[in-house]
Amino acid sequence: MSDVELTKGDFHAIFTKQERHNNPSNGVYQVYNTRKNDNGNANRKNLIMISDSIYHMKALLRNEAATKFQNQELQRGDIIRVLVTEPVIVKERKKFVLLIDDYEVLKTGSELINQSSEFLDSYFSHHQNEIVGGDDGANATKETPPSNQVSTNDNNASSFNNANVASAISSETGSQRSRPISAIEQLSPYQNIWTIKARVSFKGDIKTWHNQKGEGKLFNVNFLDTSGEIRATAFNDMATKFNEILQEGKVYYVSKARLQPAKPQFSNLSHPYELSMDRETIIEECKDESNVPKTHFNFVKLNVVENQEANSTIDVLGVIQTVNPHFELVSKAGKKFDRRDITIVDDTSYSISVGLWNQQATDFNLPEGSIVAIKGVRVSDFGGKSLSMGFSSTLIPNPEVQEAYALKGWYDANGKNSNFTSLKQEGGAVSAQNLIKFISERTTIAKAQADNLGRSEKGDYFSVKASISFLKVDNFAYPACSSDDCNKKVLENPDGTWRCERCNKNQESPEYRYMLTISIIDETGQMWLTLFNDQAKQLLGVDANKLTELRDTDADAFTKTTQDIQMNPYDFRIRAREDNYNDQTRIRYTVSNLHNLNYKVEADYLAGELTSALIF
Repeated sequence: MSDVELTKGDFHAIFTKQERHNNPSNGVYQVYNTRKNDNGNANRKNLIMISDSIYHMKALLRNEAATKFQNQELQRGDIIRVLVTEPVIVKERKKFVLLIDDYEVLKTGSELINQSSEFLDSYFSHHQNEIVGGDDGANATKETPPSNQVSTNDNNASSFNNANVASAISSETGSQRSRPISAIEQLSPYQNIWTIKARVSFKGDIKTWHNQKGEGKLFNVNFLDTSGEIRATAFNDMATKFNEILQEGKVYYVSKARLQPAKPQFSNLSHPYELSMDRETIIEECKDESNVPKTHFNFVKLNVVENQEANSTIDVLGVIQTVNPHFELVSKAGKKFDRRDITIVDDTSYSISVGLWNQQATDFNLPEGSIVAIKGVRVSDFGGKSLSMGFSSTLIPNPEVQEAYALKGWYDANGKNSNFTSLKQEGGAVSAQNLIKFISERTTIAKAQADNLGRSEKGDYFSVKASISFLKVDNFAYPACSSDDCNKKVLENPDGTWRCERCNKNQESPEYRYMLTISIIDETGQMWLTLFNDQAKQLLGVDANKLTELRDTDADAFTKTTQDIQMNPYDFRIRAREDNYNDQTRIRYTVSNLHNLNYKVEADYLAGELTSALIF
């Protein structure tokens, strides 16, 4: 038992007695359970369960309470005094939550006083007539709510995992008006009344589509405040309307937009939800731009881009070292694209190529030596690492951020005369400087396995020198959609055409893509690796369409192609990451890069190591 007395039965009083409901603070409760980390969800990570020794219920920490929680995590059994709080009922599901704005810790490390306390939601599901403000359960939670209520369409709203049930609301007194403002970071579908004050940090063009179901228009923007950034989308007539209203860089009040799960394939933002703007959405321009940042970056240094996952999106800051002429590309479908490559460098002494597309490629006119910040640029790993601008990427010249000033000072003083290590391997070649770095960072198969590389949240990268001992020739490729940027598996129809469910169309023939499995060995052990299309094509020297054709028409040529690489040594750059398969956790190893051994560089590296050993 604890020597600190809990406010027993207080949760029942808060929702059944008007006086306590109006003044719910200063209760003493015990932490019943916590879930600080929940896949990066900004709401769920601040969700806890608390107990008054008779009942336990959900509580969402926000504002000062959220800051305290992130700095010093509460543990099961800790006893707190809630200083500022607000009771909430989720309207449709009749779930009960305390929104805690501030608290103090009275005692840590205590035993749980009553592990069999009753869940408050369960109690009120059978005693709805007791809820303050209503004669019955329906009226109590819908017609005469005792608190700010929020609605949800989540069928799992009762679970602790999914109960991210409120927004952090702050007060704003602007030059136009005073209104409650919700933080973007805290927006979730559990709210039905909110307003954000945010800047349009990105404005896309109106896009059109045509398919068997009809045609339509799409428009999207990103809204930014001090807490985070969220994507908003409008369709058809609303796309035209909001495209005319919203201007990039301006600040707006936004309310009455629908919140729905984010679609990561279309957005580079981390927010778990996005806004859908419809006829009910209200947008008003805000003249007071105070406390609204112009943009938000999570810069990644160029020396760590090599460890970023392919097709991930990142923010980078660099100095333009080279601007190449623009040229034209033609896709497999015959569509023409404008392209320009620029090279940027930073103070880690690395350089990387950035691909610009279409109008941005043709209109680009920044001089070499300019500072650029690129938000939401996509990482490519074909022939080394490079970057590519996407439809939601933003390139900002000479950004007004402290990091840009520091980088400019470094470049003018020393950087312009420095030598840089390129992350791009032009034509499959690798510089001697890059190879020496690659060799120096090698490990062995046995050590990589013993060190449990891949157990970290984002996985691990490592390099080995190993020989291919076996290549699986069954299911080395799959039939993929031939549309640009799709690559989804297609199924053969009875009439011989191929169906892509994602693109919702039939195709005469698929585009085969590799998913190749090989075994490698070194002097310490063996490891199975997966190679995707680009890396397998680099290894075998033919694309998956050609190898599939050889398998079906020329068995000897197929055998020669697949066996010629066996027992040959290569340098492998490998990504290790945990994977769940048949309810078992294992480490999956994929090849992010590979190249043939350069024996001269190998010998030079070993000679340098021997010389260093003799000197010391």
